[in-house]
Amino acid sequence: TFQICGESQKNVDATESWIKNLILKEQLENSISDELIVHFGESQIDTLADLQRRMHVTIQLESKLFPPCIKISGISRDVFYVSVKIQKMIQKMKDAQEEQSKAELVYNLVEWRYPGSNDSFVAFDKLTNMHLEDAKIAKKSHLTVKINKKDYKVDLNTLQANDDQGETIIIQRVPKNEDKQSIALPEQWEDMHEERVKLVNLKPSYHEYLEVENKFKKTCPSFVVEKVKTY
Repeated sequence: TFQICGESQKNVDATESWIKNLILKEQLENSISDELIVHFGESQIDTLADLQRRMHVTIQLESKLFPPCIKISGISRDVFYVSVKIQKMIQKMKDAQEEQSKAELVYNLVEWRYPGSNDSFVAFDKLTNMHLEDAKIAKKSHLTVKINKKDYKVDLNTLQANDDQGETIIIQRVPKNEDKQSIALPEQWEDMHEERVKLVNLKPSYHEYLEVENKFKKTCPSFVVEKVKTY
């Protein structure tokens, strides 16, 4: 709040109008649209409230629009600052979402485990599981992880983990395809020799040949029976 003094009311009114025009010229409104805005939680809402209070801007959350958006209005330099902060917050959410998706994919391929009770092993959480696998692929020698709220330094070559008290435990890396029971293949199947698809000539005495032959004889008098195998 401030007072304007002058020789006449006319001069005061002119000065007031000039000041208002300066303020209006500095006013800006910016809109940020992103589908993730609808997923804002308590942490993001608190951040918006803090930015609005500290930077003296007006922030409107329009989560019911499609796509949802955030409108920021105020002095241009403050609007620019707040807009950048909000965009970084949204990008952080996107990065976390992408990391979680990658962790899910890695978990479907391999599972890292640490010792539990009664000689059992417990799976690491999916993010730690991914970090361990990424470190192994990158051929790192060590990675620090948390096990039961304690820091352990994992030797990725020996799969031994040590805490700061000198306690050593053994962890496991279990590929999911090795963890499943093997599937018995038919006795007549031949070695694929790492081929993904193989065309196999069937002898007329084979059961598979006779089965197909009987079905084809009903509609087709001349044919050759072959089998296509896939890996």
